[in-house]
Amino acid sequence: MQRHIPDLLELRWMLVPFLACLVLSINHVYLGIHVIARKVIFVDLALAQIAALGATYALTLGYDPGMDAFKVSLFSLAFTFVGAGAFAVARMRKERVPQEAFIGIIYAAASAAAILILSKSATGGEELKHMLVGDVLLVSLSSVINMALLYGSIGLFHVIFRRKFLAISIDPEVAEGSGINIRFWDILFYMSFGIVITKSVAIVGVLLVFSYLVVPAVIAQMWSETIRGRLLLGWLMAILASTLGIFWSFYSDYPTGPAVVVMLFLFLVLSATVYYILHAPARMRAVLNFAGMTLFAVVFIAGLGYFRKAAPVSATVAASPVDLLLNELNETEEAHQLDGATHLGDLSDPRIVPALSSLLARSKSDQVVEATVTALSKQQDPRAIPALHEAAASIYDDFLKLTIGKAQLTLGDREGFATLIKILKDDDAGYARHQANEILEAKSGKRFGYNAELSVAQNADAVRKIERWHASEAGKLKWNPKTGKFE
Repeated sequence: MQRHIPDLLELRWMLVPFLACLVLSINHVYLGIHVIARKVIFVDLALAQIAALGATYALTLGYDPGMDAFKVSLFSLAFTFVGAGAFAVARMRKERVPQEAFIGIIYAAASAAAILILSKSATGGEELKHMLVGDVLLVSLSSVINMALLYGSIGLFHVIFRRKFLAISIDPEVAEGSGINIRFWDILFYMSFGIVITKSVAIVGVLLVFSYLVVPAVIAQMWSETIRGRLLLGWLMAILASTLGIFWSFYSDYPTGPAVVVMLFLFLVLSATVYYILHAPARMRAVLNFAGMTLFAVVFIAGLGYFRKAAPVSATVAASPVDLLLNELNETEEAHQLDGATHLGDLSDPRIVPALSSLLARSKSDQVVEATVTALSKQQDPRAIPALHEAAASIYDDFLKLTIGKAQLTLGDREGFATLIKILKDDDAGYARHQANEILEAKSGKRFGYNAELSVAQNADAVRKIERWHASEAGKLKWNPKTGKFE
């Protein structure tokens, strides 16, 4: 049981990404049903690129994405609204040219224009890359709340006018015959769609947004004939895939966004396979066909593996795993720092502890700090003690303080007891107080009568006992590196 407690504590970092995925799925599945019905599958990519063009243009006018984020987003929205108008105009009554062709042309033109603008700018490339790629693992709770409020207002707008939006998406000819102004409602649809896409892509990237829009809607359309059924099934698929993808990324140490995208794809493959077998004229033959295709895929991938190119000895020496991970610690993006710190904890090299200590001193991200502290505790190197001591004096949430205190004691630093005592004296620490008390009693070999279920005031006598023990006896404890205990 105790072995799984640290995993559960660390898993809390995935709560905010999960909430982000939940908010995205609720809104994007609905929009995806419209996208599939309209047969404009790549409209989100085109709108995202148009939004990026707007942000790029703002950079050339002197706006900084960090300092002037709101103003840059206004430029993106302005360009997106123009794109929405263009898509609405491109929808012909008698479609001689598919609308998807115009969407592709606009996407290519917007991409080329962004490249031309950036070719004259010394800065802006990294900011544009971040806007398009995003990172769901680094999304903040405030961003998720703002996203939920924005999407909620857009959703309410679509609920109020759902009949018109569904009519022009599912059967535009009948809608026009009933007196609905197709062009006007198309513009409103693409403008609201553009607002959602601009916000989503900036936070989680194009791949995840595209997958949430298309994959659940495609699965739902396979199995349901009604809009309500497609919505419910699409939401169920998106939420299940998000949950499994996040757990998979956490326990296998994969990037969260791509893991969710791959899980959505696997759901689609499974759904398509079952649909194919159930609707085949001869089910047994369909099963055999699927088994044959699966066997071919396995043999094909395994066969290609025999053609692996041997890396030159010089290249192997120059780019060792430790060197690559140490370089990641010096990157400015938190995702790179997080990846480097997570993997370095399991490696052995005298350069690792100084590099991790330096990152711990300068990082402002709680996630990076936690990963760095965990990595330092795995190194079992006393050189990490000063850096952990400084971290313990910083202002962090109680769970992070718990991780720091535990790491201090793991390395034989008696100051870890002081870190735990601070948690025991904090009424807002909640479950962290329970964990701090367990660690304190285990490491000290004593029972002080502290009950984490009670308030700090009710534990006043126990806290005084702990403080007296810390002042008189803790300093006499000796760390035995062989047993990993204080004696």
